[in-house]
Amino acid sequence: MTDGKHDWKQQALADFARWLDGLGPEPPDEGDPPGRDCDLRDLFAEFAALRQEVRLRNREHARATRELARATALYESAGRREQHREEDLAAFETRVARTAEDRCLVPFLEVRDALERGLAATARLHAKRRLFGGPPPGSAAAVEGYRLAVRRFDRALSRFGVQPLSSVGHPFDSHTMHAVEMRQVDGVGDGIVVEEL
Repeated sequence: MTDGKHDWKQQALADFARWLDGLGPEPPDEGDPPGRDCDLRDLFAEFAALRQEVRLRNREHARATRELARATALYESAGRREQHREEDLAAFETRVARTAEDRCLVPFLEVRDALERGLAATARLHAKRRLFGGPPPGSAAAVEGYRLAVRRFDRALSRFGVQPLSSVGHPFDSHTMHAVEMRQVDGVGDGIVVEEL
């Protein structure tokens, strides 16, 4: 085997095989002095040292694995925190934009409502007939001027995504409407908007 885990085992076996090959084909005589290269005690000592080295390497590997797992957990935790921060920042930006739009657009909506009231008043004045003659002079031009101003306001507000909602004759929706008063109108069911203010 040549993968990283078993290289040292193969190397140890190869070294041991070379050592055995170096002893020769015949076993030593009982009377011969022990070989100078290695004896059984040295071999066991080397194996014990090798075993101790393997244990130390395994401990170091286990410690490194634990530290890597700890670092990975810290990295993932930091990534989650960063994602939450980005989401919080996006929500904050949305709230700031909405607040800024509300503060800037509400006064313009009030001006538009005043123009609508002026248009309605001049339209009523224009529709009113005098005893001798037609509508008051200049009332048609006033009605047209108010209509033009309201259209310009609507175009400007549409750039900010503000569109008028048609509510008269539709069911009341608490998400987009505010009720001012409730009244009974003949021929109109409950919960139907009868007038816009």
